[in-house]
Amino acid sequence: MRKFLRCCFSLFTLTLLSEFVFSQAWKDVASIFYDNCTTCHRPGEIGDGYLNATGYSLLTNSSYFYSIPSYVNSGLMPPWKADPNYHHFLDERILSQNDKDAITNWVNAGAPAGDTSLAPQPPVFPTGSQIGTPDLVLTMAQPHQIIGNGIDDYECFVLPTNLLQDQDISALEFRAGNGAAVHHVFMYLVKDSSAVYADEQTPEYGYPSFGGAGEGVHADFLGLYAPGMVPRFYPAHGIVTFPAGSFLLIQIHYAPLTYPTTDQSSVNLFFSNYTDPRQVKATRVGEGYITNPPFKINAYEVDTFYSEYPVDGDYSLFAIAPHQHLLGKSFRIFAVTSTDDTLPLISIPQWDFHWQLLYSYPFMIHLQPGTVVHAVAVYDNTTNNPNNPNNPPVEVHYGEGSTDEMFKYLICTLNYVPGDETLVIDSTWHPVGIPPIDGIVSTPQLYDCFPNPANNIVAITYYLPYAMKCSLKVYDIFGRLLSTNTVSETSGLNRFDLDVSKFIVGHYLVSLQTNILTVTKPLVVER
Repeated sequence: MRKFLRCCFSLFTLTLLSEFVFSQAWKDVASIFYDNCTTCHRPGEIGDGYLNATGYSLLTNSSYFYSIPSYVNSGLMPPWKADPNYHHFLDERILSQNDKDAITNWVNAGAPAGDTSLAPQPPVFPTGSQIGTPDLVLTMAQPHQIIGNGIDDYECFVLPTNLLQDQDISALEFRAGNGAAVHHVFMYLVKDSSAVYADEQTPEYGYPSFGGAGEGVHADFLGLYAPGMVPRFYPAHGIVTFPAGSFLLIQIHYAPLTYPTTDQSSVNLFFSNYTDPRQVKATRVGEGYITNPPFKINAYEVDTFYSEYPVDGDYSLFAIAPHQHLLGKSFRIFAVTSTDDTLPLISIPQWDFHWQLLYSYPFMIHLQPGTVVHAVAVYDNTTNNPNNPNNPPVEVHYGEGSTDEMFKYLICTLNYVPGDETLVIDSTWHPVGIPPIDGIVSTPQLYDCFPNPANNIVAITYYLPYAMKCSLKVYDIFGRLLSTNTVSETSGLNRFDLDVSKFIVGHYLVSLQTNILTVTKPLVVER
């Protein structure tokens, strides 16, 4: 009888536990999806149809849904290629092993909804500009017709600025006309008629180009757009000067859609009103700095190339973008100072041409005179490379075409001013902070708890773009409110010291709640 009662009790306990776990299910994974997936996987964006950002139902495509664990555990999703163990960047979309396990367990359990009232509120995405009212909007002259044949399409469009005088630009913001079609975009400044001439060589509006602005086009790289990227003003009063009569060139990669549609995208330009502007220098370092030439990738080989670029001044580095084509396997960049200090800049251990980003640093890096920037790039020209455009493999050299290769990287810098390296541009991971530069961060920011794990006092640092009502709340992992703290509501960087000495050991959530948005960070208490 006792054995029977123990069995019944165990079954009852397991049933309660199962119901408890299911009641927490969507709460546990919702914040992961909201933080890492919904910028792309929502109606009207590149991942539309695969992930529903408005609730827990991800079953809009059942075959894709059950492959989610494979995507997240392999690192294919979310598409973030820079190694966080080498260097951190803004807007990182990186899943911890706990995140991957939570998603995998939830999918394998059949996506139980649980108590959806415990889940965080879905994110709200702006429908217009994300950084303010633009001074000039440049729009494609006519819609581009997307055939829908399941093949990637790379097209360049020339947008006349019609500026009557030189104009300093403090920010560019690409706005996709068709978010489900636009995969990524490169933006260039063209100061002559070379891009217009290239466009005139084709009967249709725009012209195809795989590698960049196109052969013979004199273009200065400005930046890029990819789904999920956050538009920003250049840091520290940085500007780019657009000459009168210049052109903005956008090279758009259209995803391989299987249905016909159109796109008519635009770019917002923000004029500078700085009295002390600093010119942004975008330096494209290419094959000419390779130390083991020639740049030739032999058939059936995995070849490695090295480059050394001596910095020609005193600069503050704020963004970087490596570039390879389809044979690319990995890319690593670091700097060595005149005193032999090594500065890790970026490492992409698994290159993917289809997910190229301009990586922005949370703080600027001082490249002193005498610094040499080193790059190491690996290319796989074997049959083991599924992206190899040649079957069988053939010898490949430099070129703009889809079957050619490149070894380039872009560094965006400003002339160094003492104190640049202490300016926090924006950060969601840095444990401590310095007030962000005015105009760069326009929304409330909550920085990581420090120390974390903690056992006594925890510093909670947050930033308010202007004075506003706010509160700091602490929840346990079950979503129960433990405390509401009265904190400073003044603009700028604020700090609140949270006493956790009486908290039991475990995991908590610290939430900054304002009338604009709510930002939440994890906290671990250990003894």
